[in-house]
Formats: sequence, C-alpha cells, structure tokens
Amino acid sequence: MAILKNGPNGPIVGKFGSVSAYLLNGQNIIRGGKRKRTSPPSEAELLNREKQKIAGKFAAWNKRILEFGYQYLAKKESRVGAFQLAQRHIFKETLELDAENKPFVNLEKLVLFSGPLNTLSNCQVSLDGDRIDLSWTVDDQYKSSIYKINLGLIGLDTESHLRTSIANINQGSCSLQLEGISKKIGDYHVYVGIWDTLEGDFSNSIYCGVI
Repeated sequence: MAILKNGPNGPIVGKFGSVSAYLLNGQNIIRGGKRKRTSPPSEAELLNREKQKIAGKFAAWNKRILEFGYQYLAKKESRVGAFQLAQRHIFKETLELDAENKPFVNLEKLVLFSGPLNTLSNCQVSLDGDRIDLSWTVDDQYKSSIYKINLGLIGLDTESHLRTSIANINQGSCSLQLEGISKKIGDYHVYVGIWDTLEGDFSNSIYCGVI
C-alpha cells in the first residue's frame, strides 16, 4: 500500500500496483516493476559482465591502496568516493582482451595514485635481495621537502604493498628494505608518485616496470 505523506503535495512512499515509490536523498523516486527477460544475453553483454567481474576483483584485492591513491579526487559531498573513482578508471582505461578474447587488466595502463601534480620523470627501479633501489630526475619545482615519494607494488599472484613518504623528491634516489621480497612468488609491478604533504595533493603515478 502506498502512503501519501504531508498532504496532497507531499511525496508518495510504498507500492501501488506494479509501481514502487520511495525517498532517496530527499527525492521522491518512483519505479515501475521489472520485466522478466526472455531472450538470452548477447555476446557483448556477456563480455561486459566478464569485464566487470575482472575489474571488480582486481579493485577489491587492492582496495586499501586505491582508496589512498584516489582520496584527493573524491569530493566530500559526492556519492562517488575514492574507491569508486578508481574502479571507474580500471574498467574504462586498463582493460584489454587477450588472444582468446578474455579481458585482463593491463597493469602498464594502471594509475595507482591520481592527482593534478606534474608526474615524476625518468624513474628507474631495481631489486637487490630485499632492497628496492629507486632513482629519478629531480625537477626544480619539487625542491621543497614537502614533496615526497609514494611507492606501490602490485602483485597478481602475491600480496600488494604500499609505502608512503619513503623519500624527498629532491634526493633523486632512495633505497627501501622490504623483508622477504626476494622470496616473492610472482612479479611486482612498480608505481611511484609525488605527494604534496602540505597541500594534500598527488601526481598521477608512473609505471616503473616489473621486479
């Protein structure tokens, strides 16, 4: 049964016939009943479902890192949060099809941290035992010690890692000990980005390769 609230000009809440009405964020939403589908899904629909599944699984596995990396893009009053923005990026910009027409996440296209700052340039990475060595070109605009390096390691067959503020940009290089990484099961894809720790902004991450 539907209920008319606050007189004849008020919102309707409830069900009448096949129509349902409810309030959402102050708006009166009215929807008709769902029609049962009789035709099978098309190949395009099945592929889109598989893409959503692959993107969703990858995003969920790396949720903590993605929420961190997209935090400054999420507007406080928006219903779309940092994680949803990251999911949208993964689905729209990183998915490709392999030789068997199966979708996969192309990690070279992944933006792990996202923001308006200019990106780091000429970053090199190497692994020596449990030590990760990084070097990059120092940009004059990042001479201040407020600009730090963030590091993300994304693994498809092993746990991903996030390390923040590991060095000042003006250093040009740094080394990081990560216990047990030399015994890793699979490869790590390496991403670095700039963090303005005073104003609270990121650059887009850059892909540094595989270790």
